Amino acid sequence: MPKIVEKRKVLNGRGIVGQFGVGTSQGKFFYREKVQGQKAYKFKVLPDAKNLDEAESLAADAAIELRDELKDAERIEESYDPMNLVKREEKLLKRKEKLAKAEQKKENPKISIEKAMEQWLVEQKRRVDAGTFSQNSYEHKLNCSKHIMDFLKKRKVLLTSQITNTTFDQYPEFRMRQTQRRIVINRELAVLGEFIKSYLVKHKYIPAHLWLDGQFLPRITIRETDKDANPAINQDDWRTIIDYIREEWRPLAYEKDQFGRRSEKSIYFRNMFWHWLLIAKSTGMSPEEICKMKWKSVEIIDVGRISKSKAIEEYEQILDEIREEGKEGEIYIEPPDLDINPSDWVLNHDAWGREERLISFITTVRAKTSRVREIPCNLGYVFRRWKYFLENELKHKVRGDDYVFAQIHNEMKQPNQRKIQQHWRWAVDKLMDEGKLKGHKFSDRPYTLYSLRSTFIENHLMKGTDIFLLARICGNSVKTIMDTYERIDIRKRTKEITDIEYGKKTSNAAVVQLYAD
Repeated sequence: MPKIVEKRKVLNGRGIVGQFGVGTSQGKFFYREKVQGQKAYKFKVLPDAKNLDEAESLAADAAIELRDELKDAERIEESYDPMNLVKREEKLLKRKEKLAKAEQKKENPKISIEKAMEQWLVEQKRRVDAGTFSQNSYEHKLNCSKHIMDFLKKRKVLLTSQITNTTFDQYPEFRMRQTQRRIVINRELAVLGEFIKSYLVKHKYIPAHLWLDGQFLPRITIRETDKDANPAINQDDWRTIIDYIREEWRPLAYEKDQFGRRSEKSIYFRNMFWHWLLIAKSTGMSPEEICKMKWKSVEIIDVGRISKSKAIEEYEQILDEIREEGKEGEIYIEPPDLDINPSDWVLNHDAWGREERLISFITTVRAKTSRVREIPCNLGYVFRRWKYFLENELKHKVRGDDYVFAQIHNEMKQPNQRKIQQHWRWAVDKLMDEGKLKGHKFSDRPYTLYSLRSTFIENHLMKGTDIFLLARICGNSVKTIMDTYERIDIRKRTKEITDIEYGKKTSNAAVVQLYAD
């Protein structure tokens, strides 16, 4: 047998293509397959092939020709019949189609959609473990996948090979029977699209043309009323919630049980929850960002402020001391400048009436956009109080690499966001059931943890904060803020719109003509 220098299995292992290394056929490519029931092989030289890839593309035709040649001796007499020639061509064509289908199955293997979804979610979980994907986003995809699988099971679409360009056309109608929140359905379709494109098409479980040809996934129109989730908390409701947390719910942790004991874990969590809410509402940070915040990312600066009453009191105290010493006419003390905005920064620590005002700067990275940003806020005293609580009441040494709200009783892990969400829901639902909360004027949805972020944004829009500055602080685009968060009550700014400038003089400035009429 001639020596073979290279070879490759083809046609699902039915045969091989290779190249002869010696003899008169040296350098030529061939197709070879085993004779069924014999210890022998049959060959077909492929003169048009110049490499193994070309030989592989010619293998199907060579296999068909080899089979026909084995039967030629038995059909020599019949071969002269034109009808038999037609039949032969038909058989050749059918065999080619059969081999083509076999190759297509190899390129687009079958797999159950449920298994494919599980494997895709495993990939997403690896991203979470590697720190390149947020836990919340993973849980969102996990939740969406359950609705998608329910829909497919109802349609009896269980294998990836059953997916066609009309499979998901009825998905919006299916989900609208379960929820009227169009924005939720739209997000589920986005997750479905990512699953199909980044997994099914990538791994050739469905043909790429299904995704590329036309509108594969249905669209659903999002209305303005669909964007009213996570409503901002009005000032009265916020005061009711935070007073309840601080004055009623938090002190319960300090009560002793029947054995005279108190739970340090409960004391920690209830104080942590109180401070967590204050920071969330005053910074506009997402719950995930607050849970990941570390002490080294927080900087506190005393910018100071002037208290006019304190300035007068200090000045009069100095004058009294001068009078007591009998030097009233000898010493002149410059009186304090009371024509000052109380909110202005006062960096001079010796200024009359100066009081401490702590500004904190928080450096954070939002996982959703991966943008690094710095957030200034009036929370220096909150951070300082929380640190004092940890080091003095719980005797815990605070370090720079510690999470600000680390679980000090659980290996210093990040705070449990799910537990925080749970207690928020309990507290808000309790107050709502008791009729103590009014809710948002333009939304019937309940307050959520993300309502604290909405409150921050809406308050600054109401105050007139520059929207570009606000977008940078929040890590959003201006468009997102206007589309998602802008639900301010116009009545609160009616004065700006309806003010009349009484006594305004008209301008009589002369117009300079640059050309003749």
